[in-house]
Amino acid sequence: NPQTQYFIPAHFVQKLSVSQADRLILSMEGGISISEDPNFRFDFTAHGTGQIQVEAIDTDGKVFRNQWPLEVTGL
Repeated sequence: NPQTQYFIPAHFVQKLSVSQADRLILSMEGGISISEDPNFRFDFTAHGTGQIQVEAIDTDGKVFRNQWPLEVTGL
């Protein structure tokens, strides 16, 4: 912190996993190089319809879990 000169502990996404129908699509281990408000983009081939599940764990041990309906386009 520039004003107090106190050390600011690192706080970032440590692990991220994305699945569809219990099949792992993406797994990532983060580090301090990830931005404060990260945006991850990737392509994958869907296996039918269903939900996309995401789980993210930060360096404080907080867990974010959610799922969204899969939107398949005709491309």
